[in-house]
Amino acid sequence: MARLCIPFEGARKRKRGEQSFGFDSFCDTGNPTHLTGSFHDKLKALRMFAHPEAVAQGELQCHSFQLELHRHPPTSVRLFVLEEDVETSTCRRCRYCVSVGWGHHIICSKRFHFVLPTKDTLSEVQNICLHSNAEWSKKPTAGSKLVNTNRCLLHGVLHSNGFGHLLLINGFEGGSHFVSGHRIMDLWDRICTALQVRKISVIDASTKGKMELRLVHGVAYGEPWFGRWGYRFGHGSYGVTEQMYKRSVDALHALSLRLLLPHLACFGREIPVIVGKYQSLCNQVLLTLGDLFRFMIELKTRLPPNSMDYHGAITEASCRWSTKRVEMAARVIVEQLKNSELRWVTRQEIRDAARAHIGDTGLLDYVLKTLGNHIVGNYVVRRTVNPITKVLEYCLEDISNVFTGHDNLASGNHSKSRIRLQLTRAQLTRDMLYLYKHILKEPSSAAATGMLDAIPVAVRMVMDTKQLVKEYQQGPPPEKAEGSHGYLKLSCSIRMNGADVERTPPHETVVVPAHATIGELKREVGRHFRAVYWGLKSFVADSIVGVRCRDSDLVHELMQSGSSIVVEGRMEGDDGEEIYEGGNGGNKIVDCLCGGKEEDGERMVCCDICEVWQHTRCVGIPDEDDVPPVFLCGRCENDMLALRNLA
Repeated sequence: MARLCIPFEGARKRKRGEQSFGFDSFCDTGNPTHLTGSFHDKLKALRMFAHPEAVAQGELQCHSFQLELHRHPPTSVRLFVLEEDVETSTCRRCRYCVSVGWGHHIICSKRFHFVLPTKDTLSEVQNICLHSNAEWSKKPTAGSKLVNTNRCLLHGVLHSNGFGHLLLINGFEGGSHFVSGHRIMDLWDRICTALQVRKISVIDASTKGKMELRLVHGVAYGEPWFGRWGYRFGHGSYGVTEQMYKRSVDALHALSLRLLLPHLACFGREIPVIVGKYQSLCNQVLLTLGDLFRFMIELKTRLPPNSMDYHGAITEASCRWSTKRVEMAARVIVEQLKNSELRWVTRQEIRDAARAHIGDTGLLDYVLKTLGNHIVGNYVVRRTVNPITKVLEYCLEDISNVFTGHDNLASGNHSKSRIRLQLTRAQLTRDMLYLYKHILKEPSSAAATGMLDAIPVAVRMVMDTKQLVKEYQQGPPPEKAEGSHGYLKLSCSIRMNGADVERTPPHETVVVPAHATIGELKREVGRHFRAVYWGLKSFVADSIVGVRCRDSDLVHELMQSGSSIVVEGRMEGDDGEEIYEGGNGGNKIVDCLCGGKEEDGERMVCCDICEVWQHTRCVGIPDEDDVPPVFLCGRCENDMLALRNLA
């Protein structure tokens, strides 16, 4: 069914000669082209179809894609891709890499920003990227949170080594007018799949209706909202491990309603009434809290938005016609709209058709005025203004299958039918928020005793799991044998003298001519890794591990296309500059009361005596309070008290 879509304010017209792509098909196979080769080759090939944006000298290089949402009316958005040179960036290190556990990664030479702004202007995109750079410049231990701004619908960053971060996504709740969060996530996932990235992280702080989705979806589905796109546990905060998270989610999902309701019924009837209402709509027994939340979430997606029972509306409205006459006129209008085969009909057309049965034109005008977005029988009457003709139009939306698979409304159960007519998305959201607040977030004393005393602990562990990761590529990609063009593709990884194995960068695909020598291969490996990593700008390849060869030997005589090799090298003129995202190591120690042994992106404070870092939450410093100018950990404070007693 067609929907009225209003273009972004200030949206530009399509530029001459610029190609347009479908929003829901962009980066599908063959759209805009078949992408082959490495991550860098695919990104370069994709940008060939983009429109270059004019930027001031010295600013970020920028390209854009026009993505078409609808043709009737014509509505499009612009996806910007900005290339940031880390050498000239205000901050070279990435705090998001540190918080997700990638602090051992070598600093890359490029960062590519994918931005879908709310306003289709380049200046808005540049401000967004400057804001992200300001966030990156903060120390990871500061625990500053990413500001949830509605200036953009999507902001993702890809490092030149194929790792990246989804920084921001905003659906209808975050300021989007007509693009849902699901469609935006589908777009981002297609881009990452087409470019064959390695891993993408996201800080799951998504909310909807004042509810944290990682908790609601964890209870309902056993995974966060991002889980439907393959994002899994990446890095827990406050010492939470993957096993602890999984057990907490399973415990909340399996929480028995039969055990829970008697405890809460003593303090009020609201929760038993809510549970009973949705149990009456489902032909299956809702045994657990997870079953209840899942049913409510899926039911909400089936309910028509912004609609209510027309009978309930007219009984409260003051009009000079009786309820019986108004309902009869509404049924006549619906019957005439059904004859239009669910297409949009102008107000005048439907009024003329209904006059054959209703002679009172005043009654018809009143019903047509008040009928929009109301339920009559098994239909929702939709009303909108045609964006081209500016004429009021009506259409029907069939909702007879809203409860398909959950109950059988054809059984003649009158009470169940009345509940269906009276239930709206707003009411369902209020019911879910009530359950969320009084069972999960702020449980009463009855729910926090006996068998249910583990609820607050499990909820805290789920809420402390925000770092999610999706792995798109595992291990070296399979390469074909030597092609007709006479080139060899080799999967190369490097090993630096004296460096830890954990800090070794992942493999890279290096292409050399089939007649290349070992010396030329080593120079190409050095050039390639220097181009990918800013931290390896002085790297020199010395030898190939496990292969006895001379620089004059031919590569194809010693290895085949698709082989994996390890090249050992060194850093020339090493001046001690930090080359890793998390720094070069140093003497920084994290040893918190919660068991955390490394940075996790949360707010921390350092002891002024032993210089050990701990979470502010764990040592009793509220988030709204500033860190004290002098802080002593519990161990050092006890030692000082012991010395004072000796004195």
